[in-house]
Amino acid sequence: MRGKKIIITDEDVKLLVTIIGTIGVTNGRPYQYKVEAWTNENEKYETKVVPTEGDPEFDEELQIFQDKNFPAQSLYVDVFKTNSIGTYFVGRGVTLLPTVKGVDFYREVELSGPEETGFLQLSLNLMEFEILGYVST
Repeated sequence: MRGKKIIITDEDVKLLVTIIGTIGVTNGRPYQYKVEAWTNENEKYETKVVPTEGDPEFDEELQIFQDKNFPAQSLYVDVFKTNSIGTYFVGRGVTLLPTVKGVDFYREVELSGPEETGFLQLSLNLMEFEILGYVST
């Protein structure tokens, strides 16, 4: 563009959460599972629903924006199962966020719940992005 210069106007931080699957949360009956994840309780992100009789495999990435001025320290996850009767809470887990940017960190997050316990497998990557803009020259 003539008469315009590209500059960095801001930086954005995203937490890339890859929900891999679960270990030990199923009782062998057919259910549909989903995961909710958040660092701010007012902004929850959820996976697609996965039908299975065994431990569900999600292989889904969620992008959770972070406030760079007030960074979160933990990621919270809830696992739910549904069938024709209703939706049931399976368990909740929490893990610390990585402090190093641009590196994948694998975690097995222990779930605590009323019926079943198990683990949620996930990968965390804290990414920083530059937001570009133009100024007239």
